[in-house]
Amino acid sequence: MSAPREEDRLLDHQYDEIQEYDNPLPAWWTIILWATIVWAALYWLNVIPGIGTGKGRVANYEAELAAAAEKYGSPEQQASVSIDVAGMDAALADPAALAAGKATFLASCAVCHEADGGGNIGPNLTDDYWIHGNTHRGMLTVVTNGVLDKGMPQWSAAMSPEQIAQVTAYATTLYGTKPAKVKAPQGAQLGAPVAGEAAPADSTK
Repeated sequence: MSAPREEDRLLDHQYDEIQEYDNPLPAWWTIILWATIVWAALYWLNVIPGIGTGKGRVANYEAELAAAAEKYGSPEQQASVSIDVAGMDAALADPAALAAGKATFLASCAVCHEADGGGNIGPNLTDDYWIHGNTHRGMLTVVTNGVLDKGMPQWSAAMSPEQIAQVTAYATTLYGTKPAKVKAPQGAQLGAPVAGEAAPADSTK
């Protein structure tokens, strides 16, 4: 058994006839403990509004939420997508709704996808290939929230839910047609659009 260190000292009290040493913690352990306490205090002060010089984790969290809302749409907009699926399915069976969707498509979408859907800046809407999935719900998600980093606008800022349902319904009718000029395939080969809420993809072309 090694000899007691100089800073150890025998304590007066005993327990079960065992007398113990006052054995101080190692210096490195104490330093880490106090450094942790100081860090926690600074972290906490940084979060409370009006105290501390930094923005804090709450501000960082709110900035991340704002960035996500800008990219994918607000939670309210995303929640509305599932409601619009029924409207899109109904529009597919309504010639007047499809005509309205075509007018919207030619006015707002043809610049990127071409009037016949063959693709330009945006992808080809007529082939079997899909970048984000091939479900009606997914299509509505993309049209509603956009894909800003790819240049797809957030159309919910300019169109009503009814217009989005109509134009998305019309876009699906372009599948399988023969455009004059087609853009090279992009994404995965998934085939025809899938109606309703069926598949896990949250966005599409």
